[in-house]
Amino acid sequence: MIFILTIFIILVCVRSHDFFLKLSSNLSFSIILVLLSHLFHVLLFSFIYFIEIDNMQGSHDNSYIDLIYYSISTYTTLGIGDIHFYGSARIVSGIQAIFGLIMIAWSASHIYLKIEKE
Repeated sequence: MIFILTIFIILVCVRSHDFFLKLSSNLSFSIILVLLSHLFHVLLFSFIYFIEIDNMQGSHDNSYIDLIYYSISTYTTLGIGDIHFYGSARIVSGIQAIFGLIMIAWSASHIYLKIEKE
């Protein structure tokens, strides 16, 4: 069930990111939309971690802010390590890290093309 939800979230994120990028007209607006898109991705993935919150270990107080923090550090592949999961959420974390790398690269190339046009 978690893996099906993960695939669904990835599909929603790709479609939403494409939508956000098509909305952008100038460089400043593009940067804001890219940041909002990545924040949306982080929040969607944090929902999966909320489902798996009983499998969370480390220094946390079971708040949703901790899940968002974990999702940000995983999405950006920072991986601080003070919070971690066991069980199926570990696989989701790996998938999120790979996905985050791809999405950040997509955003960087989009921003680069905007800079080149200007």
